[in-house]
Amino acid sequence: MALFGSSKPTSSASDSAGPSMKNQQLKQEIQQQISQELATANATELVRTITENCFDKCIYTPQDALSNQENQCINLCKEKYMRSWNVISKAYIARIQQASAQQ
Repeated sequence: MALFGSSKPTSSASDSAGPSMKNQQLKQEIQQQISQELATANATELVRTITENCFDKCIYTPQDALSNQENQCINLCKEKYMRSWNVISKAYIARIQQASAQQ
């Protein structure tokens, strides 16, 4: 007796390969989407951190226009954070790759 009035036909070996491929494709698509969302979140966090820290460090008084000194300070601060972010990201990725290779 079939549950809920439906019966499932038996599948051959060739039919079972189809859903497996679809599942693998779906898994890859989800992983790619997650990677893209993580990259966006990381970029957003980097911009937030740069903005917050460089503003606190470089802007002395609120005003309509930035002075040359403030612009230069912001540029140097931004470059420093970007270099640091890149070093940390590379080290993190290397650790993940090393851990996955050990498994």
